[in-house]
Amino acid sequence: MSPIARSVLVAAAALAAGAMIVMGSMRLVERQRADDEIARLREELYRARAGSDRCRSSLVNTESALRRLGLTIDSLRSRVDSFEAMDERGVPAGRYEEYLEIFDSYNDSVTVWEARARRLRTADASCRATIEEHNAFSDSLQRVLRDAGIDIG
Repeated sequence: MSPIARSVLVAAAALAAGAMIVMGSMRLVERQRADDEIARLREELYRARAGSDRCRSSLVNTESALRRLGLTIDSLRSRVDSFEAMDERGVPAGRYEEYLEIFDSYNDSVTVWEARARRLRTADASCRATIEEHNAFSDSLQRVLRDAGIDIG
């Protein structure tokens, strides 16, 4: 083989080896980028899941307390109705102070219930946003895993 052919062959081999090194390096860099993205999304998903779990738990507790308050209000309303049903002319004078105390408690409780119900609706809307954020991170992570060829079965 002539020295020129040998030089061309050596240069071609060096060029091919260089191209393989560059392509291999690019694959490694791309794989590292995908791994970093997966790690970031997993961390975000963990945080979002913790937030949505806390939110759900808080909603359950708040709703439960609101239902208990509703039962108290129903009981107070029944007591008010029983006072008002004692006599068709109205609450007897001897029981009027007791009636007013229960009636005021009933009205105050209704006001408290309404305020708590508003806060519960606000918290529910906020929780929905937190849960939607969690779902978006989950979808993103699944997409990145799928694109990286990682089985998510």
